[in-house]
Amino acid sequence: MGILYLTTEGSKVRKDGGRIIVTVGSECINEIPLEQIDAVVVFTGAHLTEELIVEFLKRGTSVTFLSSRGQYYGRLESTQSVDVLRQMRQARLTVERGFCLGISKEFVSAKLHNQITVLRWFFKNRPDIYDNGDLEALKVLYNKIKEACSVRELMGYEGSAAKIYFSCISRLCNPEFRFTGRTRQPPKDAFNSMLSYGYTLLMYEIYTIIGKHGLYPYFGFLHRPKRGHPALASDLMEEWRPVIVDAFVLHLANKGSFKSIDFETDSSNGGVFLCKEQSKDFLRRYEKRVLTKIKNNEDLSDSVFNYRLQIDKQVTLLAKAVDSGDFQIYKSYRIR
Repeated sequence: MGILYLTTEGSKVRKDGGRIIVTVGSECINEIPLEQIDAVVVFTGAHLTEELIVEFLKRGTSVTFLSSRGQYYGRLESTQSVDVLRQMRQARLTVERGFCLGISKEFVSAKLHNQITVLRWFFKNRPDIYDNGDLEALKVLYNKIKEACSVRELMGYEGSAAKIYFSCISRLCNPEFRFTGRTRQPPKDAFNSMLSYGYTLLMYEIYTIIGKHGLYPYFGFLHRPKRGHPALASDLMEEWRPVIVDAFVLHLANKGSFKSIDFETDSSNGGVFLCKEQSKDFLRRYEKRVLTKIKNNEDLSDSVFNYRLQIDKQVTLLAKAVDSGDFQIYKSYRIR
C-alpha cells in the first residue's frame, strides 16, 4: 500500500491523465502515478482539485486531513469497501464478553511482549542503567494478563505496565530528551511530541486498512465506545506502538536525528511540537520505518514483508475472526 503525504504549504495537487501532479506556483515539484497510491494524507496548506478528489473517490483512495502538527480534521472516503453485514457482526461481538476478553488479551499481551523486547534491545547497549527489576515487574504483569477476568482488569495491567515501560524509555534517552511520563493532547516535551506524532500517523494508517477490509473503525473490543474515537484502530495499534513508533522515536532521540531546537512550544496550551521542516523530515523517516523489511509470523523466507503489509495481514485475520465469531483466529504480531 502506497501512502502519499502532501506537506507543502501553497501547493496545488491535480490530476493529469493517470498521474498526480503537485505544483507550487508554476513549478512542478512532484509527479506520481495514480496507480501507486492507495491512501493520501493532506497537511494544512495543500490543496486538492475537485477532479482529483472525484478520482480518489472512484478508486476508493481514502484521504486523511491533518494539521501541520498532526491534529486530525477528518477523512474523505468512498463506500466501495463498506461491508454492512460484516460490520453488523462486528457490532454484535462488541457486547459478547467472551470474544471481547479473548481478543483483548491477545492485543494487550502482544503489546507487553513487544515492550519487553524493545527494552531488551536498548538495554543491551546500556548495561550501566539496566535494572532487571523493571523487566521482571513487566513479566509479572504479562503473566497476569492470561488470568484476567475482564477487559477492565486487563486495562489496569496495561496501565501499570505503561508507567514502568515509559520510565525505562526515559532512562534510555539521551539527557536532552528525557521526560517524566507520557503526556498527550498536547504533548509537553520533545520526546512525547514525537511519540504523539508517530501514533497519529500509525492510527490513521491502521484506520485506512480497517476500512479497506470492510470493518468499522469505531466499534472496538478492548477500547470502549467514545464519541469521535476510532476504538478498533486503537485496539489494533496496541501491538504496534512499541515496534513501529516507540523504538523508532528512541532511536531518533539517541542518534541525534533531532535536537531540542527542532521543537517549538505553543504559548496557548504549553504543547511542544516539531517545527514544520523537521515535521516533514519525521514523516520521511516514518515512511522508511513502516517499509522496513521484516519476517512475518510464519517466517516464510520466500516472502517479502514490511510493517505496512504485516498490518494489512493482521486486519485480514481480524476480519476472519469477526466473520467466524472466533477470537482465536486472530494472532498478534510479536517481535523477537
